Amino acid sequence: MRRRQLLTGALAATAAFHPRVSHASHISTRGTVLLVPLRTFPADLCDAVEALLVAQLNVRVERADPQPLPQLAYHPPRRRYRADKLLDHLLAVLPKERPELRALGLTTVDISTTKGRMADWGVFGLGLMPGRACVVSSHRLQRGARDREHLAFRVATTALHEVGHTLGLDHCAEARCPMQDAGGGIENTDSSLAELGPGCRAVLDALHPARG
Repeated sequence: MRRRQLLTGALAATAAFHPRVSHASHISTRGTVLLVPLRTFPADLCDAVEALLVAQLNVRVERADPQPLPQLAYHPPRRRYRADKLLDHLLAVLPKERPELRALGLTTVDISTTKGRMADWGVFGLGLMPGRACVVSSHRLQRGARDREHLAFRVATTALHEVGHTLGLDHCAEARCPMQDAGGGIENTDSSLAELGPGCRAVLDALHPARG
């Protein structure tokens, strides 16, 4: 029940690349997150992401028109898209006159990055820390999901994690905090309470005091 409460209440919005503000996001904020579907992304999952970002990070949320996946990001050997190149693409579409915006790319395709000696490591998401862009993929998150609600929980919690990175939050060791490192598995995501632990909350408040 707690997960449902955290993930419900967002209003659906029709995407428009001149971003449209969602009605749920008129509270005091730490900036604005622009949801950018890459090719396409399900509306119900966007709603779940928006609800959790507003509730946990106190940000405004706006939505953009779906953007094409950049061909330069495609990695033919594994039929994936490179997450770091998707971040470059997202930074390029952010309006320069709005420095308060952070872009969250949302995609259904498989994404990867370089991790240590692994040249092409499949990931749930990737975010600049700190920075103005992050990306989340539902491709791996849907594996083993019990139902649509469970998938929405995974996607929204992963989005909270990656947007948290853009706000300066590092991986943490707090039990059931969404800022824990996934470590290549889904267990920490599934066991998360979908709310920042006390330590991460204190860091967020210090780095970005909420403003009216």
